[in-house]
Amino acid sequence: MKTIMSTDEFASHIPYGKDKAVTREFLCLLFGMSDRELRRMIQAARNDGHIIINNQSGCGYYRSEDLDDIKTQYLQNRRRALSILVQQKHLRRRLKDAGVEV
Repeated sequence: MKTIMSTDEFASHIPYGKDKAVTREFLCLLFGMSDRELRRMIQAARNDGHIIINNQSGCGYYRSEDLDDIKTQYLQNRRRALSILVQQKHLRRRLKDAGVEV
């Protein structure tokens, strides 16, 4: 049976600094979680205010207080969110055209 840990405890295992970044695979092994469970835990920690960076370079996850790292993550997240909203517009239009209330 898995131990439920707080997001504070979880985040404390993610190192500070890009040079110490850890992969999802490593974290899955460390916590004994599936990839899906780990992604949910990372999201929960981020939702609780932990700054966890993943700059999509393949280096992995790390925590940072560096404003350049935080800005890069912010812009990456923003682009992803706007891309999803564009898709939503087309889905919504198709549903409305079909008479489905959304």
